[in-house]
Amino acid sequence: MARDFRIPRRYKTLLALVAVLGPIVWLMFTEDGQRRTDLVLMSILRRPAFDAALESFTDRLTEDRLREDFPVIDLACTDGKNPLGDRFCGARIGSFNQYPARELSLFFDGGRLSAVKVLYPRAYHARIRGWVERRVARLGEASEAPPPAPLVNGGVAAWPVTDGALILKDGDLDPSDEPALLWLSGAALARRESPGGA
Repeated sequence: MARDFRIPRRYKTLLALVAVLGPIVWLMFTEDGQRRTDLVLMSILRRPAFDAALESFTDRLTEDRLREDFPVIDLACTDGKNPLGDRFCGARIGSFNQYPARELSLFFDGGRLSAVKVLYPRAYHARIRGWVERRVARLGEASEAPPPAPLVNGGVAAWPVTDGALILKDGDLDPSDEPALLWLSGAALARRESPGGA
C-alpha cells in the first residue's frame, strides 16, 4: 500500500492564513511592530533620522559641527535671546535613535551648544526613558562607576551625563505634558542655578 504524502488542504489554508495575517497582526498589535511601522512611515515621508548619543554631547559642539555630523537634517535657525542662549535652530525629524520622533530643537549660546530638545510621540515615553537609562548605564560601565540614579524633582527626572544632564518627565505623561527629552549642558545648568540665571 502506497503512502499518501500530499498535504491536506485545510493545513495549506491554515499556513497561508498565518503567512498573510501573521505579519499584519505583528505590525498592528505589538509594540515593536507599531514602532517599526511608524519608522517606515517617517522614512516614506522623507523625515530624517537624528541618531545622536546625547549623553556624550558637550557645550564644545558648534552649529557647523552639528550640520557636518547630521547633513540630512534641514535646520532653520534664528538669532535672538531665548531662555537657553542667543540662537535657536529647529527641524522636523522622523526618528531619534530608532524611535519615532517629531521635532529637534538646538539652542546655542555664544556659538556653543547649550541644549537639545527632541519631541517624540507620547506613546514612546516609556521607551525613550528606557533608552536614557541604558545609555547612562553604559557611561557608568565605561568609567567603572555605578550608573547614577535619576534625580527626581517636581515630577522631572534628570540623569547626570558627560557634560550636563538628560531630562524628561518622570512617570506617565499628563495630557498637558509635552513628550520631550532634553539635554542641558553643564554651563546651561550652572547658569540656571546661579542667582542671576534664567
